[in-house]
Amino acid sequence: MSRPPLHRTTLLGVFTASFSLLTLEVALTRIFSVLLWYHFAFLAISLALFGLAAGGMLLHFRPDLFPRERVHRQMAKGAFFFALSIPVSYVLVLGVPFIYRVSLPAAVSLFLIYLFAAIPFFLGGVVIALALSRFKDRIGAVYGVDLLGAGAGCALVVPLLGVLSGPGVVVASGCIAALSSILFACAPPRTGLRPGTGALLALALLLLVHERTGLLRIDFTKDHLEEEILHEEWNALARITVLRKGTPNWATSKVYTGPKPETLWLKIDAEAGTPLVRFDGDFKKVLALQYDVSSLAYTLRNEPKVLIIGPGGGRDVLTALSMSSRDVTAVEINPAIIHTVNDVFGDYTGGLYSRPDVTIVHDEGRSYVRRSPEKFDIIQASLIDTWAASSAGAYVLSESNLYTDEAFTEFLDHLNEDGILTMSRWFFKGRPIETLRLTAVAAKALRNIGVEDVGPHIMVFKRSTWDWAYKLQEFRDGVGTLLVKRTPWLPGEVEHVRRIARELEFGVVYAPGGAPGTNHPDFEELLGPDHDEFIHSYPVDISPPTDDRPFFFYMLRPADALRSLFGGELEQGVMQNNVRAVFVLVALLVIVGILTAACLFLPLVIRRGETIPAGGRNGVFLFYFFCLGVAYLLVEIPLVQRFILFLGHPVHALTVVLFSLLAGSGAGSFLSDKVPVRWSAVPAIAAGLVAVGYRFLLPHLFDAAIGLPFVLRVILSVAVLTPPAVLMGMPFPAGVRALGGAREGMMPWVWAVNGATSVFASVFATLFAITAGYGAVLLGGALAYGAAFGAISVIGRAPSR
Repeated sequence: MSRPPLHRTTLLGVFTASFSLLTLEVALTRIFSVLLWYHFAFLAISLALFGLAAGGMLLHFRPDLFPRERVHRQMAKGAFFFALSIPVSYVLVLGVPFIYRVSLPAAVSLFLIYLFAAIPFFLGGVVIALALSRFKDRIGAVYGVDLLGAGAGCALVVPLLGVLSGPGVVVASGCIAALSSILFACAPPRTGLRPGTGALLALALLLLVHERTGLLRIDFTKDHLEEEILHEEWNALARITVLRKGTPNWATSKVYTGPKPETLWLKIDAEAGTPLVRFDGDFKKVLALQYDVSSLAYTLRNEPKVLIIGPGGGRDVLTALSMSSRDVTAVEINPAIIHTVNDVFGDYTGGLYSRPDVTIVHDEGRSYVRRSPEKFDIIQASLIDTWAASSAGAYVLSESNLYTDEAFTEFLDHLNEDGILTMSRWFFKGRPIETLRLTAVAAKALRNIGVEDVGPHIMVFKRSTWDWAYKLQEFRDGVGTLLVKRTPWLPGEVEHVRRIARELEFGVVYAPGGAPGTNHPDFEELLGPDHDEFIHSYPVDISPPTDDRPFFFYMLRPADALRSLFGGELEQGVMQNNVRAVFVLVALLVIVGILTAACLFLPLVIRRGETIPAGGRNGVFLFYFFCLGVAYLLVEIPLVQRFILFLGHPVHALTVVLFSLLAGSGAGSFLSDKVPVRWSAVPAIAAGLVAVGYRFLLPHLFDAAIGLPFVLRVILSVAVLTPPAVLMGMPFPAGVRALGGAREGMMPWVWAVNGATSVFASVFATLFAITAGYGAVLLGGALAYGAAFGAISVIGRAPSR
């Protein structure tokens, strides 16, 4: 069988096609997070990525459509249609209204969204599968540039999202796909350049028009038409919009009858919000801020030195200043929010973040605290939610490193001896699981620093109805505020806050020294001697999250999610979406499991397409590539999470970890050509052993190096990630070579299996991490590499026919 020659332009075409696919994946994750809720965004992008596997399956069942002697023309044509399908599928997705309720129309709308989103991935999958299967004898180089292209896309898509809007990045990925069509067509005899060139020019024009006019802007989000938007800004973290209607407070005392300041509302991905309060320097005009339940800590300290984590639009900063603080440090993770408050609406907010008594820091709050030598009188975080899908695409869901027992321990360590940690969360009538879990985290942190009887160190108060309730006509949601000290609360302090709570008609949830029956019984048990038994027997998971298992918002256990399908949902008001997220994740695991099984077994049932010799080794090959798809993601996902804490920002961790792994794996694929056949099984077991070692060594390394400057931490991260990445890039081409000439027809099939299992693994890893933690996921990846080692060892020993 004659093989087509592999040209440099072919490799560049594979590079740009892979670059486009990764860019499109991240951009669509951002788009879906705006259109849908974050867990549906995770669902959508996971199912869309199955298009890559479907492309391989088409090549397996219909090889007659892709004659080998015309492979360059076929890849150029495939990349051309891939490029054009990107904006078309995006417009089709926008045309489907998302219906957020259990109904047949809702199911149909979700199905159409997933179907339309999968089209470009299907066409891109055909292109990559063609390259891998038709140039099998150069698999190390082809697979290597595929990984390098994905790594480059990961490195550049983040800054690209800072320059272009989300829809603009989608169109830009189409431009890159059109470039890959041109490169494929440049291979001798250089035919068919016009389609790719025309597509590139047309898409570049569309990109320019959209960025100038907003032609492809999003108007319908999360089951409603958006109101008038005063400002819109995109980046890798979120889409920021500013609307006219807003409220300055979270939960204002109902005894306050004075004027409230004018407010704009800043939304994150069309849902979570933070107020922009009009301020002209006169604190009397923002007096209403002092009547919020989240402001209680400021009544206990005079001129405190304050750290505010997640200030958003600045209401907590303004509250602190209005209540005598003269030194406020505010740590905001999203630079678009800082830019919006300080520059776009600087006249409206009074240049709040530019005041001499305010220090605004662009950083992740937890990371800033870990590296800061300062101590504070008050550390505050109020209702920090984004409900946004991570820019990591289908690799992570929505965990938070701010609400773990290690984080609270670090917060307590950065308080002055008499300092106060104050956190506010939702308090749902009937079963206040968020405030309960928040209190459980605080209690565990106190025990970490040597406090045995934690009750005297904690107070919790509530306002039973939050301010938006009157607009929504939903009165079950309130706000609870937790106050924690390293030292026990003095009787005078407790009485002071009780008196203010009586005057403002806030409810006492827990306060030390109260008469029997005055505290909420659940909080009494949680802070009592039998706290472990209470946590274990509670209907949902309120155990303290850890850095290894940082899913504060996911309190519905996976088994409970399945039972809730038949017994009704746990009602939690505005936080109902976090309750539903685990159920959606379980449903997604079932769906992707069925689709993965289809990729595995359909070619065995439908005997057509590529010729595959009979023999027991076919199953071993499939198992090998299945293990590789699972192993890579089970190692990659925990590493992203681990490096978030070290590098101090989820976007930095995403860029550094994925780029290092993908680029290093690409280098490993190139080097695999030089690995002797008798050693072809070694990289898989070596990758597994390194994963086991990293599970236990990385925390110690990070603790020792956390004080290094950011640039040195990045260099160290790349150095740490490169060795396992090189090893992880070798097993796939080794397996392809082991197929030999007799099983060459299996190449599209095993590519589809590898792609499908990668998506399955991303869903499984998230569910597994919620249940057992990221450390267990990393060990699962090591186990999968060990299984792959066993499979290829069997293949190597079996006689060939």
